[in-house]
Amino acid sequence: MILSALLDYYQRLAAADQVPRFGYSSEKISYALVLDTEGQLVDELYDLRVASGKKFVGRTLTVPQPEKRTAGIKSNFLWDKTSYVLGVSAKGGVRTTEEHVAFKALHEQWLADCDDIGLQAVLRFLRQWQAEQFANFSVTVREGLLDANVVFRLDGRHEYVHESLAAQQLRARMLAAGSGVEGMCLVTGQKAPLARLHPAIKGVNGAQSSGASIVSFNLESFTSYGKSQGDNAPVSEFAAFAYTSVLNHLLRRDEHNRQRLQIGDTTVVFWAQAATPEAAASAEGFFSDLLNPPADDASETNRLVPVLQDIAAGRPLTELGLDLAADTHLFVLGLAP
Repeated sequence: MILSALLDYYQRLAAADQVPRFGYSSEKISYALVLDTEGQLVDELYDLRVASGKKFVGRTLTVPQPEKRTAGIKSNFLWDKTSYVLGVSAKGGVRTTEEHVAFKALHEQWLADCDDIGLQAVLRFLRQWQAEQFANFSVTVREGLLDANVVFRLDGRHEYVHESLAAQQLRARMLAAGSGVEGMCLVTGQKAPLARLHPAIKGVNGAQSSGASIVSFNLESFTSYGKSQGDNAPVSEFAAFAYTSVLNHLLRRDEHNRQRLQIGDTTVVFWAQAATPEAAASAEGFFSDLLNPPADDASETNRLVPVLQDIAAGRPLTELGLDLAADTHLFVLGLAP
C-alpha cells in the first residue's frame, strides 16, 4: 500500500513539475565542461557550486537517472563523476581507467549516429581527451574538480547538453531498449516492463551515503521459486522510478523541506492525499505545523499540544475542528537503517 500511495503522490508532484520525469533524477552537480563544436574545452570548467554554510556544494540539476552501482562499473549518460568522465580520481588505479573506458564506450555506442552538434561535441571530446591532460589544470581547479559530478555544455548555449531535445529523444530510446521482461506490476496492477533493480533512496540517516533500498533481494535465502532480484516482488520500471523519486524528494536535506524530520534513528516523512492538489497541500501544511512548531513561539506550541494528544488518543480528525477535507488521507513513513 505504501508504494501505491507514493506513486499517487509522485503523479501529483510530476503534474506540477516538482519531481523529475521518468528516466531522470535530481543530482548534485559541481561543474560543467564547456566545449566548442570540435569537442575542445573552451575554459577549464564552469563552476556550478553554491554556498552552503562555510563550504560550497554541488547545485541540484535534473539529469538522466544514475545507474545503480555497487561493486560493478556502470556509466551514467552525459554526466558522471570525474573518474568516469575524465579518467581521474583521488583513488587512481586500474579501476579509474576502467570506469573511464566504460563511459567512453557507452557514449560511442549511443552518440556515434547522432547529428546534434552538442552530442557530437561530447563524443569528439571523449575521443581526444587523455587523462594526463588533467595535470594542465590549475592546482585550485584540480582540487575542486577531482571526484566531483560534472555535466557538459556547448559554448554559446544556455542549456546543458543533456537538456537538449536531441538528448531527451535519445534518452527515451535508451530507456525503451533497456526495458526488462514484462509482467504484472504489484503496485499498478498493469502489465509493464519490470524493474530488476530499484533506484537508490538517499537521505535516510545512518544508511549508506550512496543510497539504500527498501525493496531488494541480495541473498539466495530471500528469493523464491528460482527467481532473482526484482522478479521476487515484481514492480514496473515506472513504478519503481516513481516511488523512489518521490521518496528522494521527501528526504532531501533542504532547510525549506518541512515534510522530513528525525525521531531517534528513524527518518520520518509524510504527505497527504486528497480530492484536489490544493486540499492535499493544505493538509500537508497542517501536519507540518503539528510536527514542526516554531521553536521560539510558546503560545503556538501550547496550542498544538492538545491537538497532538487528541490525535494520539485516536479521535477522528473531523472532531478536532481542523480545516481538513473529509476525504483527506495522511501518510507517515518511518525509515531506519
